[in-house]
Amino acid sequence: MKLCLKILAIVVIAASTYSLIGCSAPAGFSYQNVTIALSAQCSDCPAGISFNPNYPVPATNGTQQTTAIPAGAVLTMDNQGEGGVIELLATVTNAPASSITWSIYPQPNLGSIDANPSGTSTPVGESGSSVGSFVTPGGSTTTASGPTAYYSQGGVPVYGGAALVQANALGIPQGDVMIVASVPSDPNNPSAVVTYNQLVQIYNGSTAQGPPSTYLTPKTPTTPAGLTNPVVTVPHNGGTYAFYGGTVGAGACLTTATCGTLPLYSTDNTSIWEVGPAPYSLTTAVIGGNASLGTISTTGVYTAPATIPTTAVTGTAGEVVVIVASHLVPTVATYAYVGIN
Repeated sequence: MKLCLKILAIVVIAASTYSLIGCSAPAGFSYQNVTIALSAQCSDCPAGISFNPNYPVPATNGTQQTTAIPAGAVLTMDNQGEGGVIELLATVTNAPASSITWSIYPQPNLGSIDANPSGTSTPVGESGSSVGSFVTPGGSTTTASGPTAYYSQGGVPVYGGAALVQANALGIPQGDVMIVASVPSDPNNPSAVVTYNQLVQIYNGSTAQGPPSTYLTPKTPTTPAGLTNPVVTVPHNGGTYAFYGGTVGAGACLTTATCGTLPLYSTDNTSIWEVGPAPYSLTTAVIGGNASLGTISTTGVYTAPATIPTTAVTGTAGEVVVIVASHLVPTVATYAYVGIN
């Protein structure tokens, strides 16, 4: 799953403006051409506030901007150590800033819409959420309101089920969240609001490029070690099973040396799908699979071979291993044993 931030820079509109006049507006506010501007700061972030440099970047002094965040900017957050909380400050013109409300998308703990996994934990499940939350400076969870919000990331998020549907509808890729600040733009019309949408890209490690991590549903647990029982069984001669998986957590590469053949400032969250004979080994796996092991598409759809494979694990014939690996760091991988009957 490649992170398409170039598309997002167009899809995610940083500010929407409405020209509305309220007949009973509070004194001092015209409610004409209401706008919201956003700034961010972090006093204990190891590298200060940072933005994906492939998109518009505000001027900063290390810990905060000296200009407002421009439209299309992508704020980045390191998923480790100090600096897990940033302060967001919204400046409103022609309407009261005290009436701002804050939201995080995709919304945490959305219910399942079908039989697919849902929620935002890894592995994907019903109860978890890693989209982060709004907190007070002291760290307790709260509902953000007014012009200031403190956002704490909850790790690199992975979406499935209803959360994935909502993320796709809003143009939010795996590994990112969207913070939305809204303010009423007409006191006579509660549904009339102006919003500011800020995309936040969360990456693993203290280095600019990652490292990434992979996820797969269903997958073979690594604890206890040595588990080889199939997580799914697929009939031979063309049976199929759709795995849900991919790569998240890589940051943007900042030099031509780290980018390799990719464009400067690009983010490599591309996944490699492989099928291998049991037992699991990256050295024997085949990208895309083959006729004897079965094939797998770039979206995770496995198709069983015409005949049952002769490979065996602990005396059990007919097992293969489906693997999703990081293109950036191919040794970062997650796998699932598949039985063929």
